[in-house]
Amino acid sequence: MHLKKRPSFLQYEYPTLLDHWPRLIWFVYGINYLTQLRKWYVVKAWKQLLLQQKPGFIAIDIGAGEGQYLVPFASAYPASTFVAADLNPGNVALCQNLSLPNLRALLLDIAVDTPSDLAQLVLCVGVLHYIEKDEAALMNIYKCLQSNGRFLLYSPIGGHFLTKFYPLIFQRYPQYESLNNRQRIYQEEELLQKLERVGFRIISKTYAYGWAGKLSHEIFNSCTTLVFSAAWPLKTLALMALVLFYPLVLVLMAVDYLLPKKKGNGILVLCEK
Repeated sequence: MHLKKRPSFLQYEYPTLLDHWPRLIWFVYGINYLTQLRKWYVVKAWKQLLLQQKPGFIAIDIGAGEGQYLVPFASAYPASTFVAADLNPGNVALCQNLSLPNLRALLLDIAVDTPSDLAQLVLCVGVLHYIEKDEAALMNIYKCLQSNGRFLLYSPIGGHFLTKFYPLIFQRYPQYESLNNRQRIYQEEELLQKLERVGFRIISKTYAYGWAGKLSHEIFNSCTTLVFSAAWPLKTLALMALVLFYPLVLVLMAVDYLLPKKKGNGILVLCEK
């Protein structure tokens, strides 16, 4: 049986065009800002952590992907070292091709091994729930931090839906979560307990994807999933809906970011070793 090929970037594989013009990755960074609400939360907290460090610090991003949380800051901190650690050889090559003097790319399975550097800062965004041996990964992250080092973790939690149409689309069509073999949906208490079990001290937690964020996510992901995975008639309708509803999606993202939340489908946890 012939299987329909899915867009490779849903599995974090970027076009070969970037091999020849790697600086075009900045276009991807911009698109991420316009489509990933979690990035708004992470960048704000990450900037604050970077500002608190003395020159010469080492910062590691576990599951760095295309380097969106490292590359934009490398030139601002030329005396410091940024390490992009990833399991995907293509992502490692992409970061290497950027040829930034203080950016190092490292092929690494964090559940098996730990970076050789002792870092002041470690970041992990939207990765842990895909790792089968997540506590082993957390222990290896703990090991690569200096004493009193900071670990900033973003993870989806809860997995609650607002609409009825999104779960149907999510279950019927291939999308990012299924293609990348998501291992679990964390509950908040479970995730915090795992962090504390390996030795981390929780400093703060910030919720993302309250009602407005959930609605923005479900509208946007419903449309994009159909665009990428549905048959052409439905694909065309979904693309039209995406253009029509995107202004609403952006407004809902802004509402979520600006309003205080006591719970949500995402959590940003700042920890200390």
